[in-house]
Amino acid sequence: MKNHRIILPAALALIAGVHPADAQAARQQREDPVVEVREVLDRVFNYIDGCTPAEVVDGDGKVLRNLDRIDENSSFRKGDFGINTYEWGVTYSGLLLASEVTGEEKYADYVYDRLDLIGSCYRPVKEYYDATGYPMRLKPLTQPKWLDDCGAMTAAMIKATLADPERSGDFRALLDNWFTFVMYEEYRMGDGILARHRPVTNSVWLDDMYMGITPIAFRGLLSAKERGDLTWKFYNEAVNQVMLFKKYLWVPEKKLFRHGWIESMDIHPSYHWARANGWAMLTLCDLLDALPENVQGRDELLSLLKELIEGVAPYQAPNGLWHQLLDKTESYLETSASAMYVYCIAHAVNEGWIDRTAYQDIAKSGWRGVATQVNELGQVENTCVGTGLGWTNTFYENRPVSVYAAHGYGPVILAASEIIRLYENTPARPSANSARDGITPREDGKPMIFLAGDSTCKNGRGTGDNGQWGWGSFFGEYVSGATVENDAVGGLSSRTFFNSRWPEVRDRIQKGDFVLIQFGHNDRAPLNSGRARGTLSGISDEPETVIMEKNGAPEDVYSYGHYIRMMVRQTEMRGGIPIVLSPTPLNSWEDGRTISRYDDSYNAWCRLVAEKEDAAFIDFNELAAAEYEELGRKTAQADYFADSVHTLEKGARMYCEILATALKDSGLAIAEYIR
Repeated sequence: MKNHRIILPAALALIAGVHPADAQAARQQREDPVVEVREVLDRVFNYIDGCTPAEVVDGDGKVLRNLDRIDENSSFRKGDFGINTYEWGVTYSGLLLASEVTGEEKYADYVYDRLDLIGSCYRPVKEYYDATGYPMRLKPLTQPKWLDDCGAMTAAMIKATLADPERSGDFRALLDNWFTFVMYEEYRMGDGILARHRPVTNSVWLDDMYMGITPIAFRGLLSAKERGDLTWKFYNEAVNQVMLFKKYLWVPEKKLFRHGWIESMDIHPSYHWARANGWAMLTLCDLLDALPENVQGRDELLSLLKELIEGVAPYQAPNGLWHQLLDKTESYLETSASAMYVYCIAHAVNEGWIDRTAYQDIAKSGWRGVATQVNELGQVENTCVGTGLGWTNTFYENRPVSVYAAHGYGPVILAASEIIRLYENTPARPSANSARDGITPREDGKPMIFLAGDSTCKNGRGTGDNGQWGWGSFFGEYVSGATVENDAVGGLSSRTFFNSRWPEVRDRIQKGDFVLIQFGHNDRAPLNSGRARGTLSGISDEPETVIMEKNGAPEDVYSYGHYIRMMVRQTEMRGGIPIVLSPTPLNSWEDGRTISRYDDSYNAWCRLVAEKEDAAFIDFNELAAAEYEELGRKTAQADYFADSVHTLEKGARMYCEILATALKDSGLAIAEYIR
């Protein structure tokens, strides 16, 4: 009967003219909305990855390999979009978030590849311009004229530096140069507000909240990380700028911002351009992420964000989108602003700033609308082109839209990433057997085998999202007489697992249970920035106090070995039997034939901890690496690895076979439960 249950749906699908794999994918998409979101995200990414080359060319269009030969005619190779524009600064910020949320390194690699190239051009451009004075196509790298030249890009570079300081060396000099312009050289009015001379002197643009305030706030974070003496100056300046923009542009009766203000005008028309309000909302979310809880004025920022969301939400159209002019329903539905609102509302829900019940469906409906605007090529449709200040509603209503309006791509990527978080953070409904989903009921007379690990053990929901499977999803098939519970969580390190998920697992351990402990991949991350999941090297029990960039709070961070040791000890205190596993191999080959090991780091450290604690240890990393080398790089990468670390189903099942064999031959008590 089991075979019939598997075969029958496939047969029916074929009769209906649908391939079984397509039918299965469709069912999975209906069951898990994250699958659809990630598909849209990847479609957009694949498009921009293919149409934004990271190359410098000379005046004849030939690739310039030696950047020291940059001259006045040199430029970045033309693609569908520029790689150093303010729109692409938002795109870089979105991709950094996408990498953090999904664990996919390709998104972050795109960012660092391009920022590295742009940053590497700074010195030769500066030297050539200083020597010749010739007008240069790349002159904005050294001498920006206004915030559009550098504000959003500076914010992205700071975020990239915070996410991975070791990868920022090539663009740090450019970052510092551009930030100097934002903070000290951009034109300001007498009260200090960031302003422009366009279209006339003393013009205030709502767009400049994001272009100017976001980099200032995140520069405060970077200063805190680097123990600079200007941290609070930057924090306070960011808050002060928001209050100034509110003074000039906020319309309290509408709970919306007007687009602009000009000093020489007696009347300031209140046209509520959707994307301008999106810039403001995006800025407020970024500031609340960046500023510590104790910054004076933070409560006012949160209150303003709530009011702005309250003002925007009622104007959502039935298809989930918002209009070009928010309160003019005859104006067209516009994608970039809609995506900004989706990101910000979902982010505010995820961070607990606004009520989940009241707003999560607005964000989800908004995403469904935004997703319909991404065509088969991955282009974002119905995005308004760049727009100046206007004094009539027809000015805004007649602005053209284009798939080549770069403003749409970053917001869509941000929205997709945050919607994934929203779905994954949705409180689980209690199951019949437990207080939370994922708890496996204990069977009388049978020990439990708890799996504590990261995404290599359980990727996502453990349902093969994006083709990726963790070995824990199949390990139960290799066990008899015991019950397997996969408590692994993608994206966690030994530190973040110990601090969040471990207490739930620990409290359920009983005498005779087994706990398989495997971490390492995410322990390489930064200690206090981004997802803040890194651990100190080695096995010491001496902590290092770090200042968490998200909220400015101190946290004692320990070594990788310390967290493994504590899980081992606490398992044994409850009569359980810990088994330490070294991490799975990376899809990294030293010479095309030898796969990289963690022999000098995580393999060695977890072995040492196990030896000192007299606990069982299995060098999973070595066993799996040897198997890959036997298969060969080509086969391993085609059939077993899904990316640089995660596995396809074939790879996950191979891990199970390796582990089952090692446990069966180990002489440990768990061996009697392995098939």
